[in-house]
Amino acid sequence: MDDKAVLIEENEDGSIVTIKMNRLSKKNAMNYDLMVGIEKAIDQIERTNARVVIITGGDEFFSSGIDLKFLTGQERDPEGAVPDLKIPRNFRYFANTYLHSIFTKIAKMEKPVIAKINGFCFGMAFELALACDFRFCTESALFHMLETKLGMNPDVGGTIRLTRLVGIPNTKDIILTGRKFDGNEAYRLGVVNRVVKTHDALDSIIKMYTDELIDSAPLAVGLSKKLIDDCYGKDVAFGLELETLVSSQLLQTKDMINGALARMSKTKPKWKWK
Repeated sequence: MDDKAVLIEENEDGSIVTIKMNRLSKKNAMNYDLMVGIEKAIDQIERTNARVVIITGGDEFFSSGIDLKFLTGQERDPEGAVPDLKIPRNFRYFANTYLHSIFTKIAKMEKPVIAKINGFCFGMAFELALACDFRFCTESALFHMLETKLGMNPDVGGTIRLTRLVGIPNTKDIILTGRKFDGNEAYRLGVVNRVVKTHDALDSIIKMYTDELIDSAPLAVGLSKKLIDDCYGKDVAFGLELETLVSSQLLQTKDMINGALARMSKTKPKWKWK
C-alpha cells in the first residue's frame, strides 16, 4: 500500500489542514490507496481542533477521477478488501458500505471543507468536490462528469449532491451529456463558489474564506453546517424546530457569551470550543 498517496499539511497553529492527493504520476487517479488515504486523513483531522480543511491535488490537476484499472479489476488492493467489482452485487455492497462512507465523512465533518481545484476535475473527483462545503477554482479548471461516456452513471453522490447544488436542468446538462466545461461555466452553473484567473488569486480567495471561517465560532459553524445539510428538503416546521433546538444549546456556551461580549466591546473573541 502506498502510504504517500495522500499528504497532510498543517499551517503553523494547526487551524488549517490540507489534504493533498499525491498520485501525481497517475494524475491523481483515485485507486484504493488514495481513497484509504483520504479516509484516514479525515478520521485523523476530525479528532483535532483544526478549523478548516482543504482538499486539493497538484498544481496542474485536481484528479482525473477513478482509476480505471482499479474499477475494472486490473489493480487489486494487497489487503484483499476490494471484491470483484464486475459482479453487480459486489459493486453495490462495496460502493454503499465503503465508497459512500468516505464521501459522507467529508460531508458530515463539522469543520468546513474547501475543495481547491486546479486543472481538471473529472468523474469521481468531481463527486469528491461536491461532498465539500465550498469549491474554488481557476478559470482554466476543467470539469467533466464523464460517467455516461463510459456507459455508467455517477454513483458516489454525483446525481444527488449535484442536483441539490445546481438543480435538475443543470444537473441533466452536466451528467447526461458528459461534456467538459471550464471554471467560468462552472461558476455560471453554480458548481463552484468562486472562480479566479490565477493560482495566486486562488490562494488569496481561499485565505479570505478561511480567515472568515476561523473568525466565526467553531461550534456555531459546525452546527449551522449540519442544520443546512440535514434540513434541506425537510418540512419547514421540522426545520424551524431543529433550528431553535440547536440555538437553545449554543446560547448556553461560553463561546456565545465571549462572542457577545467581544461584539459589544469591539474586540476579537477567543473561541474555546465550549
